[in-house]
Amino acid sequence: CHDTTLSSDGSSSHKGRRSDLNWHEEGKMFFTVLTYASGYLVLIFLAVCMACGLYYMAELAEEYSRLTKKILKYSIFGVLAIHVLLMLFDGFPIFTTMFGIALHGVYYQFLKDFPFVNFSSPMFIGACVGLLINHWLWIAFFREELQYQVTAIMAFFVPCVWLVPFGFFVSVSLGDTVLPSATHSGGLTGGTGEGGEGGGGGSALKGFMSWFGSKRDAAMATSGMSATRDYYGKDR
Repeated sequence: CHDTTLSSDGSSSHKGRRSDLNWHEEGKMFFTVLTYASGYLVLIFLAVCMACGLYYMAELAEEYSRLTKKILKYSIFGVLAIHVLLMLFDGFPIFTTMFGIALHGVYYQFLKDFPFVNFSSPMFIGACVGLLINHWLWIAFFREELQYQVTAIMAFFVPCVWLVPFGFFVSVSLGDTVLPSATHSGGLTGGTGEGGEGGGGGSALKGFMSWFGSKRDAAMATSGMSATRDYYGKDR
């Protein structure tokens, strides 16, 4: 049996311990606020670092378009092989797996005109719709298969669902008339790459970033402010 020490008023010492615990829990209110604030600050830093990294990757892809095309080509082959292996050895659903294989076959067709892509073409629109359907199919599969943890699901989605579309988004080029401010071209050296690899137009990622920059400048001009530098850090 456990001994319980009684105080002068007849209450047990356990009650005192509970009150001490409650006091410590209530005293962590500021620490909880600090934890959430620091967590959101870290997320902001990560988002900024990711944006800088994506922009640098877009510069590299624009500078070395031939190498980027080879990387995308072999990435598609690798993802196709992963789909086949998962279907044969791990019993992944045939329809969902074959849909993913067919979708990456559509991605492969974009390599013919790489790094240029027509965003109004039926193939591009179909690829975007197929990407959404592919997400839904795999999410439905993993929702039923409860034995897979979140880390395992993310380990599948990164290479098999997101890798190739993300690579195309970073590397494909836009014409100067696609976006209002997509006029920045040239790679890291400001021109065409080695052996004439430069795409001749800004990448899709850089084009969208420049477009958002122009919207920011328009909003600042409306409020009476003006930016002294453009989106790429150059003096106006």
